[in-house]
Amino acid sequence: MIKMSKLKKLGKGLEDISYLFLSPQDKRDEETSPDTAGIDGMEPQNSNSSSLKSVCLIGDPVSKNAFLTINLALALARLGTKILVLDMDEEFSCLSFFLGHEITSAERNSGEPIVKPGPRGVKLVGLNKAALGKLSAGHMESEIDLKLGKIEEDVDLILISIGRQDLTLVDSFAQESVTEFLISVPPDKDKMLKSYKTIKTIFSRNPLAKIGIIITEIEHMYEIERVYNKMAQAVSKFLDKELYKYGFLFKIKESIPMQNNIASFYDTDITACISNIAQILVLRLNVGESGVNPKEFFKKLTGTYKTGKL
Repeated sequence: MIKMSKLKKLGKGLEDISYLFLSPQDKRDEETSPDTAGIDGMEPQNSNSSSLKSVCLIGDPVSKNAFLTINLALALARLGTKILVLDMDEEFSCLSFFLGHEITSAERNSGEPIVKPGPRGVKLVGLNKAALGKLSAGHMESEIDLKLGKIEEDVDLILISIGRQDLTLVDSFAQESVTEFLISVPPDKDKMLKSYKTIKTIFSRNPLAKIGIIITEIEHMYEIERVYNKMAQAVSKFLDKELYKYGFLFKIKESIPMQNNIASFYDTDITACISNIAQILVLRLNVGESGVNPKEFFKKLTGTYKTGKL
C-alpha cells in the first residue's frame, strides 16, 4: 500500500517545482540531487523474470523520437538483441522513417496492425487507435494471435515509440503492460517541465515503474549534468522517486531526410552516443536472460484496450 505522504507528493502541482528548472546551476544542485545511478554506475535489474522485456520511449517531436527509436533498435540488434519496434503514433512516423517511405493512408486507416520486416532482423509493428479499436470489437482475434503472438515468441525486447502528447497510451502502459520508460529531455525549461509532468503521470499510475532519461539536443557538455541533476532533484523531492541516466544525444543541426534517418550512415558522434545507450539498456534490463517467459505483452495491451482504459 502506498503511504499517504507519498500520494500527496505525487499530487504536487507543476507550479511548485518550476523554480527548479529556472534557477541557475550551483553547488546546491550537487548537494540536493539524489545519489542515483549514472552511466558508469548502472546496475542490472532482476525485477522481471521473463526474458521478454519492453521499454517505452517517449519524446517530442515525433520525428526526433522516431530517429532515436530507429537507431537505438539498430544498435541493440548489433549487440545481438532480437528487437521488435512497436510504433503507436497515429501516422506511423517511426515505421515510415525505418522503411524509407510513407505508410499509405489506406494502411493507416485499415484498422489492422502493420507488420513489416526491418534491417538487421529488426521486426516492425504498427498499432494505432484504429487497429486497437478493431481488436477491441473482437474482429481480429485469430489474426492478432497469428501475427503478433508469433512475432512475440522470437524477440528479447520490445521498443515502443509514442509521442509525449498521447498520455492516454502512457496511462495504459503505466497501469498494465510496461514498467520501463525512457524519456528524452532537452535542456529547455519548458520541455523539462513537460518531461516532469510525463514522469509524474507514469509514477502516479504505477509507483513501481522504472524511468530513465536521455538528455537530448546537447550543444555543450555541461548541459548533461545540469539537466539530469535538476530533473533528479525534482523527482526525488516531490515524487520520492529516482531517475536512471542513460546518456545523451548531441543536437542534430540539420533536418533529417527520411532516407537518411539512420545515424550510422552519416554521424559518428551520434552513433557513439546511441551505442552507449544501447549497452546500458542491455546491462540494466538483463536483456536475453533465461527464465520463465509468458510473453503476454500484446494480450495485456489489447486486453487493456478492451476494458476501456485507453
